Amino acid sequence: MKNNFETNHQFSKKYITGFNGIRSLAVIGVILYHLFPEKMVGGYLGVVVFFGLSGYLITESLLHEWQKDQTIHLKRFYVRRLKRLYPAMTGMFLVTITYMTLFQRNLLDHIRGVLLSSLTYLNNWWQIFNKQSYFAHFGNESPFTHIWSLAIEGQFYFFGPLLLVFVLKIAAKQKKLIKRHYFVYGLSFLAVASAAVMAILYTPHMDPSRVYYGTDTRIFSLWIGCLLAFLWPSRRLKKNVSELARRVLDIAGALALFGVILGLLFLGSQTSFTYYGGMFLYSLIAACLIAITAHPGADLNRWLTNPVFTYLGQRSYGIYLYQYPVMIFYEAKITNLAQYPYLHAAIELVLILICSELSYRFIEKPFQKVKFKNLWTELKIGTIQQWPLVKKLIGALFLLVIAINLIGIFGKYGNGENSELQSRITANAKVSTSTTTS
Repeated sequence: MKNNFETNHQFSKKYITGFNGIRSLAVIGVILYHLFPEKMVGGYLGVVVFFGLSGYLITESLLHEWQKDQTIHLKRFYVRRLKRLYPAMTGMFLVTITYMTLFQRNLLDHIRGVLLSSLTYLNNWWQIFNKQSYFAHFGNESPFTHIWSLAIEGQFYFFGPLLLVFVLKIAAKQKKLIKRHYFVYGLSFLAVASAAVMAILYTPHMDPSRVYYGTDTRIFSLWIGCLLAFLWPSRRLKKNVSELARRVLDIAGALALFGVILGLLFLGSQTSFTYYGGMFLYSLIAACLIAITAHPGADLNRWLTNPVFTYLGQRSYGIYLYQYPVMIFYEAKITNLAQYPYLHAAIELVLILICSELSYRFIEKPFQKVKFKNLWTELKIGTIQQWPLVKKLIGALFLLVIAINLIGIFGKYGNGENSELQSRITANAKVSTSTTTS
């Protein structure tokens, strides 16, 4: 039986290089927001762009698999996602907890809750239940505040494919075709409902962290990305379009790019408009940018493709992972941060790039090729004894890191040490604010 997505068109997979440009813009916005919240006031919206892109790519990939095989291999999908996301995040935790245990034990408060919620992709709800604020700049000392967004993506990766498979298989079992527009209506409803929940739960002039962290209030960006995959599948878009169509696409792409950048610069996180539809509107603009970039007949993909964007886009996950730990660790040790904000920001950027490069080269890329069966065989006692000396030394170092982590995770550290660090960071914040506004 043919499904309603089948066509006579020959599907082909093509890597869209411009998506690295979109990832670069998003991660640059987030980084600059954390470094200069008073200047890049909308940089937090980079996460919205990431959400939209993730929803689009994941959904299109799953639909393509269904169109080819009449099934979706969930186990294979989850293994790919785990290999892509877990090793780098685990590596970040090992490095940061080691550092905290050795040099900044005051940061180990609640580490068990943070670690467990992060590894189970529930960190956003953990932060909500523990009254953690995303917007208390220089007051929130946790190096793991940013993990909330990875939790929402992880929840989407788990439940989204299950929902899609459930609907498709029920339809196949009943020998019915689900028209594409039914998916469009359903996803549109889910997206609007999520945005409505954000507007309902938001309270003006109060810390908006609850609606900022919540899966229920933020998932509309992912649903919009899913919706785009049904409306605008890249594999069906034609490269050869009329000159008029190309110009329309380029103008629309330029306007969407301008809108995304404008939001990063000016759409503040404390304005009511952001939560009364502004973030939803921004998600739609980001979806337009993704759509035009994906179209082979437009020039936007080429505009967003360059060596710098390619480099940053490929390492955007590592950059995002290490940004907060580097900033928290570095700024806690610097006494003249406010006097030389741009110098210290440049140093922090370099440190973040170094960490992300190491993660990309030695964790992310290698684990993409790892087969778990081979890994288990490699770790057997008999095999370990045959390792060369260098490999044994690396293994010994890894065991030492694990031991330090266990000390940090299960040790008992009080809250009293936080006051000195808190005072220093808050003082830096006040001086920095007075310097930038004078």
